[in-house]
Amino acid sequence: MKSLYLFFSLIFLSVGLNAQSFEDGWRYQKDNLTGTARFTGMSGAFSSLGGDLSAISLNPAGATTFTTNRITGTLSFYNTSNKANYFDQYKQADYTSFDDRFIGMDQIGGVWVFQSDVSDWNKIALAINFNKDADYGDNIKIAGINQAGNSATTYFVNNANGIPLADLKMVDDYTADYQWLGENYDYGAQQAYLAYQAYVINPVDPSDDNNTQYVANAAYNKVRHFNKIGSAGDKTHVDFSIAGTYLKKLQLGFSFTAYSIDYLERNSIEEDNFNATSDLQYLKLQNTLRVEGSGIGIKFGAIYKIAPKTKLSLAYHSPEWLEINEYMKQAIHTEMVNGDVFDIKPDVENEFAPYKIITPSKFIMGASTVINKKVVLSVDYTYQNMSKLHFKEKIADADTSYFDSLNDDIAASMQPVHKLNAGGEIKLDNVYLRAGGFMSTSPVKNNKDLYAYQGYSAGLGYNFGSFVLDFAFLHRSEQISKNVLTLPDNAIINTNVNKYLLGIRYNF
Repeated sequence: MKSLYLFFSLIFLSVGLNAQSFEDGWRYQKDNLTGTARFTGMSGAFSSLGGDLSAISLNPAGATTFTTNRITGTLSFYNTSNKANYFDQYKQADYTSFDDRFIGMDQIGGVWVFQSDVSDWNKIALAINFNKDADYGDNIKIAGINQAGNSATTYFVNNANGIPLADLKMVDDYTADYQWLGENYDYGAQQAYLAYQAYVINPVDPSDDNNTQYVANAAYNKVRHFNKIGSAGDKTHVDFSIAGTYLKKLQLGFSFTAYSIDYLERNSIEEDNFNATSDLQYLKLQNTLRVEGSGIGIKFGAIYKIAPKTKLSLAYHSPEWLEINEYMKQAIHTEMVNGDVFDIKPDVENEFAPYKIITPSKFIMGASTVINKKVVLSVDYTYQNMSKLHFKEKIADADTSYFDSLNDDIAASMQPVHKLNAGGEIKLDNVYLRAGGFMSTSPVKNNKDLYAYQGYSAGLGYNFGSFVLDFAFLHRSEQISKNVLTLPDNAIINTNVNKYLLGIRYNF
């Protein structure tokens, strides 16, 4: 059962979902190193090389590097290992893409080349390519005793204060009451309802239906938290590209890009270690967040041959104009000192007001050279100013105060990101050997490690004539931050990803 369309205040949406933050903007704009096995094996250093379907997604001018028509497809699987540090207490969690599906499609596309001997534009190419930008499948576990003395019960009290007790008492059933509060109040009132019905909070004056002040039904010094976050989904895009070569030296290209986002997060927050005399002994809140998104962007690129075997390139990626739709379903479970157990599971999926994310544009510069027709070396540099990440209301007359504040915070605390990708390939008869490395600086001004990442890759290809079989391996490490509910205490997550790709290229 889905609730009616809810126009919640953005501040409650931010607090309740722990969403619409820089972390979300980073997640939905980020493009991990994915694509064809050849592209991945050389760590994505392809902006000046071209001649690869995923390279066209990087720089559309590379479409005219092809000498024949080509169709390429790439399959992948991966595993992730996360180690969370929460108040110097560590928790390990692992994930494999087999947990959600057998295998994934990272890329599929084709390019058609038209050559001419009667024009200065001696080659035109058209291409369409589907490419995965990011895998969202993951598993994170955060556990430890909160040394700051913070408890999730404070979150519920803060949401309840100001709401008359009469509106938190059950009138019909959990589903109907929860839905009524969302339609007549907001998401915060629904949090208050869950907490009151599960005896997480008590009214200051339980005899007064007009009571609007609440206290936690708990006594504690330092509570223990266990936060499990399981996610699935991906971000993908499709490029529609056209490119031309002028006088066999200058390659120019343009792409129109359509983006798609599919994200599912199951977030379970548990709390215990209350005092022995506390009425509340155990609390578990479950949030299931479903996100659907779409957007568009454009890309321009140029490649110039400065020597017979050496090329320079420049590409521009416009901002991605993304529209995000979020849906939430909740449940709460509590256990009392007297043995009572409460399970509140409203059959309601909240639909929140959609919003927009406008990502910063990118500039990509590259250089490559070919030595003795057997060795290829390439390097790319990418600049993206993350302080320009921008959130915007979709509804014209919506309150802009929360997004205004969020954008100001992002502008003040974020900085430009610098990325470097380098790779090489050696041809030995029909065998191709590949390797590369990549890194990115942190977008956070006061923390050089947070959201920075680095990694390496290797690959192998074999040419059978009309088709080539490619294999690639990639390792990536990154440090991220996760907030436990809305507490001011974050866990630091060290993430390591290993990805394996198998691709086929067919020339015709």
